[in-house]
Amino acid sequence: MPDHAVAEFSSRRPRLRSDVRFTFQEHGGRPSYVLEDVAKRKYFQVGLPEYHFLRSLDGTRTVRELLGKSARVSGQAALGESQAQSILRWAIDHELLESENVDQDDRRGQHAVEQEKKRPKQVLQEVLFLKIPLGNPDPFLRVAERWLGWIASPWFFFVWLGVILAAGYQMAVHWRAFLESAGGAILPGNWIFLIVTFSLLKLIHELGHGIVAKRFKVPVPEWGLRMLALISPLTYVDASASWRLTTRWPRICVAGAGMYIELLVAALAVFAWVETGPGFINTLAYNAIFAASVVTVLFNANPLMRFDGYYILSDLIQIPNLAMKGQRMMGWFGKKYLLGMKDEVLPQAIAERKWIIGTYGFLASIWKIIIWVGIMSMASSLFKGAGIVIVFAALVGAIYSSLKRLVMFLGSSRGRLKPRVAALRIGAFTLLVLLPFILIPVSPSPKMATVIHYPEKAVMRVECPGFVSEVLCANGETVDEGQLLVRMENRMKTAELEQLALDIRRSEIQARLWLEEGHIASHQSELENLKGLRKRYESTKELVDTLEIRAPRSGVVHGDRIDTLPGRFLQAGEIVVTVVPEEQPELMLTVAEDDIASFRRRRDDGITLKLKGNRDRVDATIEREETRATTSLPHLALGAVSGGPLALRQRATMQSERERGLARERFPGGDGSRVAAGTDPEDEALAGQELVRPRLVAHARLPETRVLSGSPLKEGEWGYAKLTGGQRYRLGEWVIDKGFTWVKHQFERARNVGGN
Repeated sequence: MPDHAVAEFSSRRPRLRSDVRFTFQEHGGRPSYVLEDVAKRKYFQVGLPEYHFLRSLDGTRTVRELLGKSARVSGQAALGESQAQSILRWAIDHELLESENVDQDDRRGQHAVEQEKKRPKQVLQEVLFLKIPLGNPDPFLRVAERWLGWIASPWFFFVWLGVILAAGYQMAVHWRAFLESAGGAILPGNWIFLIVTFSLLKLIHELGHGIVAKRFKVPVPEWGLRMLALISPLTYVDASASWRLTTRWPRICVAGAGMYIELLVAALAVFAWVETGPGFINTLAYNAIFAASVVTVLFNANPLMRFDGYYILSDLIQIPNLAMKGQRMMGWFGKKYLLGMKDEVLPQAIAERKWIIGTYGFLASIWKIIIWVGIMSMASSLFKGAGIVIVFAALVGAIYSSLKRLVMFLGSSRGRLKPRVAALRIGAFTLLVLLPFILIPVSPSPKMATVIHYPEKAVMRVECPGFVSEVLCANGETVDEGQLLVRMENRMKTAELEQLALDIRRSEIQARLWLEEGHIASHQSELENLKGLRKRYESTKELVDTLEIRAPRSGVVHGDRIDTLPGRFLQAGEIVVTVVPEEQPELMLTVAEDDIASFRRRRDDGITLKLKGNRDRVDATIEREETRATTSLPHLALGAVSGGPLALRQRATMQSERERGLARERFPGGDGSRVAAGTDPEDEALAGQELVRPRLVAHARLPETRVLSGSPLKEGEWGYAKLTGGQRYRLGEWVIDKGFTWVKHQFERARNVGGN
């Protein structure tokens, strides 16, 4: 069958559609043009020779005549016959040419249908990013621009910058509180609220794009919704007409307007969150901060995805069509070096900046794989695991599409591709990739977050509030039982104690007088008053006596802020110092729920511990484990809000009596781990925290060592432990086993949901 795109090529008189527009632009000192298909709202970047050739397609001259004119005018830069043929084929594929007759129109329509069939169907993308157009927002945006167009003015940028800096300072001051609230954002009860907040932010984001686009007289012909994973509605606006802008800075402003406004809303939400207490407004503000910061950084500002950050980067480095060029660069590399096609030539526009384009293409390919895996994981969790069917269908479609494209490529590359050379290179590359999976031995072991714990430590807390007048110990000093550590004073309580002593003396005298005068009833009443005064005196004296803080046992003092205590006023309950006994510490291990079975099979192998910031490793022996996994935080030092590795969330329900008992067993008299690290604990804030996923707690015995890398082991130091010994696998075997286990787990979840 003859190809209509090239049949009688030189004698054709093609005509460019009359509604196609060109806009001049300059990138890196090179002239170029943006071709705009007004009817279909599509934009294409073309070079200067391509522009002259396309503009000359007026239907009156043949292609042979146009090429002759190009040779006379452009000299060596003129287009060749093969290049002109490629441009015409491209123009026909994108329906940029007018039809000369009905027959040709039918053939082009058939060709368009065939091209559409060749395009791979992105089933998963269509399902997870369902697009719902909602019409033309241009009239509304024209009104909005009249009222809000000042957001694109230079003076407002400085206002915006001031607000962002002030909000950043507030976040730095309240960072710990922000982290402590992070768990609440991912609780199932907050999902709907978070989705609504996220959707409203995206609406504001797209409104920012639209207003700034109208500020630069750019039409916005369409807006609508994208349903993310069939759950979260995301708005979008079509501001692609910004490509007709002749200079890059207005285009950058349009591309960055959404993030610009969204970050402003997030900054204002910071002030609302800081100034309000628990409630609707506080939760709404926190969700706005969380959604705006995380999504904006990971997606909108990420130049490796074709969102706002990509277009900004493309304009900043003045490389149009950066993603397409990066893909072509990767394809060229694969054809030339993997398939041995030595005659494969890079276009001049790519070859001049191939290192930048190649680096971007490589990084974007890696990121695309990461996002693809993430989408697969998200899709597999849809409908409580039933989404694995969507993933399976998408995988089959992707494999089929890839094989089809490979067969078509091999068929079109006859004569250029040497099968033997290509097979040898592909085999060598495959072997190079698989070699680590074949040769590297692994002994998989659960990675257990572990903390140093002294069960018999004594946490010295303030009982009577007062000012610290004298500190008689230092951090790391060894003290004896009963030794005075800190002296405090509370003049009001001391005066109250003295007044009670005087009142008792007066009451004793009065009782004796009533007895001598024979007033028995008054005597009995005074005795009752005296009894009450003595009881108050004893309790007050007991409280005043606690102003002298003594060591309840012998040990080593811990508390990095001891030097700052003199002159400070301490409230009741605050930790002053911790006395750690000079005995072997205990290791507290936490095992993830999925690793419990493996841990119990191999617990007798022992463990190897490496503490954070410490280069030494030490072996230990597991002594006991608790009966079941719980969401109770095993040690304050392991929580994320304390800088530990375990993620927390707001507690959904109250702890069971058993969990509260375990907590009291682990922290007798309170926990001083964070004092040993030099910070004051916030027990009230952490009381409502729980682990995001249940973990099993086990206890291990260290060898006779209390020092690692020359430093003593401190309460609250944490690291990771792994089981020693165990069965050894090849890396490939382990990866395959994990993959099959995950797939089996997903299918079981889907089957259980279907059975219910």
